[in-house]
Amino acid sequence: MISSEKRLVAFALDRKAMMRMKTLPVSIKIVVIAFALVLLVACERDSEAELRSKLGQWFFLGETAYFDSQPRCTGAMFHVNLDRPRASIAVHTSVDRVKDALHVDGLAAIQIDGMTPADLTDALRLNGGDAFGKHAIAAGALAGACFKGVGASNFLYEALNRPGATLAYDMKSAGLMVFDSDQKRLFYIAGDAW
Repeated sequence: MISSEKRLVAFALDRKAMMRMKTLPVSIKIVVIAFALVLLVACERDSEAELRSKLGQWFFLGETAYFDSQPRCTGAMFHVNLDRPRASIAVHTSVDRVKDALHVDGLAAIQIDGMTPADLTDALRLNGGDAFGKHAIAAGALAGACFKGVGASNFLYEALNRPGATLAYDMKSAGLMVFDSDQKRLFYIAGDAW
């Protein structure tokens, strides 16, 4: 147990240290503030600019409608200008082809008329597309933490259940993309689930 005398000495020393901080030169205070800002930015998993740059290689991005990035999760919704992906991402129409593409390229997209992204995830899991299906489910599980608020999360739910929407996965970023061409929206969910 600490005596009241020792507490008083500790308080006096802390107070002296705080008073010395007040007398620091402005330049040192600026360095301390800048360091704190760097640490604050480091708390994001992805930056919006970097994510837009990456996704812009594969989709015709419009405005950012929603963006939230935390240390373990990122969720984003973008409006897209065209109702199709860029030619730089091959959209496969069979489970076998998309599994091969994911293993070879680390990036794969699938769209089958009449099937929702939720259906596609199940088909991939059941047909041996373990990596794609497992990662898609993990990213979907993170959606609650990534998408706060009713608007973006409702639009994501609609896209996941819209027949004909495209499902894509990027192994490098562990990012799942749901491209709703009917509504011209692209969703991105990524996180560290494993």
